[in-house]
Amino acid sequence: MSCRPWKVGMALLAGLLTGLVAQAQAIDAPVAGLQPDRRPAAAPRLAAVVADAALKQRRLAGISPPWPGNVERIAEQGAWFSPMFAPGMTGRYDLRGLHPPSVAGRP
Repeated sequence: MSCRPWKVGMALLAGLLTGLVAQAQAIDAPVAGLQPDRRPAAAPRLAAVVADAALKQRRLAGISPPWPGNVERIAEQGAWFSPMFAPGMTGRYDLRGLHPPSVAGRP
């Protein structure tokens, strides 16, 4: 009887995966993602987020009016995340000047 090496490898892999699945099912601790439709009871809730003038000004830093497209509406959107609000790359790529100046005059 000939036993091919790939068959042995597949059998070992199947056994390993079966053991890992059995071990994962035995864990009693909560795992994120098992009930994505249910909010944890202790999770904080935001009642209201007000985008005041200071927040809008920080978000529009480095962009001169007239603002293109929906930029002003995006800056007023409250707690929603937008990549426009976060500083991007440093140096010559920081077109809006959102990063502090670097040490020793390097970009």
